[in-house]
Amino acid sequence: MVAAPARSPTCSTCKYVFHVQAPTRYDWSQNPPSERISAPVPARFDPSNPSSDPERRAAFRLLFLCLMATGIGNNMLFAILPPLARGLGVEEYWVGAIYTLSATLFMMMTPIWGALSDRHGRKPYIVFGLSAFACSTLIFAAAALAGENGWIPPLGAIFAMALARTLFGSLGSATNPAAQAYVADRTSPEERTEALAGLTAAFGLGAVIGPTLAATFVEWVGVAAFMVMISVTVAAGALGIFMRLPEKTPPRAQNRPLNPLKQFAFGADPRIFPFMVYGAIIWITQSLSLSTLAFFLMDRLMLDEAQGLQLSSIALAVGAGALIVAQLVVIPALKASPRTLMTQGAVITVLGSLFMLVAPNYGGMVFGYLMTSFAFGLARSGFVGGASVSVTPEEQGRAAGLTTATAGLGFIIGPVGGLYLFTELGMFAPYLAAAALSVVAAAVAWFHPGVARATEAVKVKPEPKAPL
Repeated sequence: MVAAPARSPTCSTCKYVFHVQAPTRYDWSQNPPSERISAPVPARFDPSNPSSDPERRAAFRLLFLCLMATGIGNNMLFAILPPLARGLGVEEYWVGAIYTLSATLFMMMTPIWGALSDRHGRKPYIVFGLSAFACSTLIFAAAALAGENGWIPPLGAIFAMALARTLFGSLGSATNPAAQAYVADRTSPEERTEALAGLTAAFGLGAVIGPTLAATFVEWVGVAAFMVMISVTVAAGALGIFMRLPEKTPPRAQNRPLNPLKQFAFGADPRIFPFMVYGAIIWITQSLSLSTLAFFLMDRLMLDEAQGLQLSSIALAVGAGALIVAQLVVIPALKASPRTLMTQGAVITVLGSLFMLVAPNYGGMVFGYLMTSFAFGLARSGFVGGASVSVTPEEQGRAAGLTTATAGLGFIIGPVGGLYLFTELGMFAPYLAAAALSVVAAAVAWFHPGVARATEAVKVKPEPKAPL
C-alpha cells in the first residue's frame, strides 16, 4: 500500500492552500565566520560594528578630557591678554590682531585637516593637533615672561605671542574636526546632535575652568608659569590619546582633495550651506562678546587692570558654565531638533545682548552675558548636529572641518570688528551688532528649507543612548 502524499495545510475559513517548503541547511563554507569578522568595519550605527557601548563611552570621555584641556588653554587668553596688553602699554587693536591672525589660519586649515582625517583616520590628527597646541602655549608663555620682565620690547612680545597663536591656528586646528568626525563615525543620526553637544561641551567646560584658574594662579605664579602648566597638561592628553584611543573604523574616502578652495566650495553644497551661514553668524556674535567683555567691564565700571582681570574672569566663567548647562543638561532633556535649537539659541542671544546694554550693575551685566552664552550652547549644538546628519558617512570629515572653520571665520571678523566698534562708536556698539546679527540667524534657522530637511531626517528616539 502506497502512503498518501503529505498535504499542505489549508485555511478552514478561506480554503486557501499554503505550500510549506522544508527548511534548508545553510552552507557555512560559502561565508565562514572568519571572513565575516575580517570584513571592513563600518560606522558605529551599523550593527556589524564590533565596538561595544562601554568602549565607545570610554573613548568619548578621553576625547572630552583632552578637548577640555585645550578649552582651558584657549579661553584663558580672553581673560589674560587684555590686561597683559595694557600692562605692556600696547593698543587694544594689537589684541584684536592676534585673535584675527590665529582665527584666519584656523579657518583655512580646519577643512584640510578634516579631509585628511577622511583619508588617514581621525586619531593621528587628534594627537598632532594637541601636540601643536602644547608647543604654541609654551611659546606664548615665553613671550609673556620676556615682555613682563623687559627682556624684549613690548611690540616684540606681542609679535612672539602672535607667532604662538599662528602655530595654534595652523597646526593645532587639526584636533577639533578630527575629534568631531570620530564621534560622528560612531553615532546614529538620532544620537548625533546630543553626542556632538556633549563633545563640544568639553571646550566650554574648559572655558569655565580656564578663566577661573587664570584669575587664581596668575596672581600666585604669574602668566608664564600658569601657561606652562596648561602646556604640560595638553601634552599629557596627546600621549593618552596616542596610547588609549581605539580607532577600528577605517578611513573611507581615499582621494579627498586638499585644496582649501575646493574644501570651502563644499560649503556651498545645498545640504550644508544654511548651516555654514548660521554657524558663521553665531560665531561672529560670540566673538564680539568675548573679545570686548573685559574692556566693556573695565570702562563701564571704571576698573584698573587687576580688577578687570578678576571680574572679567568671573563673568567668563559664569557664561561658560551656562554654556555647559545648555549642552550637557538642557539639550539631552529637550531632545529637540537642530532647527529648534538653532532658533531658540538665536532668539535668546538677541535678548541677552540687549539686556547687557540696560544692566544697571555688574551682576546684571554678568546675567546678560550668561544668557548669550547659554544661547550659544543651544545654537552651536544645533547647527553642528544639523550639518552632520545632512551629509553621508564618507563626508563627515569634510563637514566637520567646515563647521569648525566657521569658528575661525567668526574670530577673524568678531575681534577686529568688535574692538573697532568699541573704540569708534562706543562700548555699546558691539552688543547692538550682536543682537542685529542674531535676528538674521533666527530667520535662517526658521525659514530656510535646508534646515527643515535636516530636521525631518532626524527621527528622535524616546530615550536615545547618550555616548557620554
